[in-house]
Amino acid sequence: MPGTTLEVPVDRPVDGDTVRVLINGRSEALRILALDTEESRPGGDKPMTPWGRQASDHAAGLFTPGRTVTLEFEGNEPVAECLQRYRDNFGRLLVLIHLDGLNFSEHMIAEGYSPYFNKYGHARFAEYHQAFVTAERGA
Repeated sequence: MPGTTLEVPVDRPVDGDTVRVLINGRSEALRILALDTEESRPGGDKPMTPWGRQASDHAAGLFTPGRTVTLEFEGNEPVAECLQRYRDNFGRLLVLIHLDGLNFSEHMIAEGYSPYFNKYGHARFAEYHQAFVTAERGA
């Protein structure tokens, strides 16, 4: 993994592209980079869809509470700096997540749950960018 990493336990899944983890005993929301699954709950600015529900259910099967996951930041700064620097305008940490060697973003793209989403820019590491492009083409 080319970026700074941090192993943490899952608090709970939120939907197909958001999960909560425990960092220093505090629940933190993560916005998973390269993904934009459809909505799984009503009330947001986008409509809820059956495909969003499926993406959310699939993520919930992987992000079981207490499971250890590896967060990967897009830079190589020390963890404390990453925890401050890599956040969106809602305060969520912007990360890639690995589960036992599985890159969750690449998996969700390859399975067709999400396009390769570039709101936060293309993956900063070339090998991830190429893997996400390839996964999207294959889906």
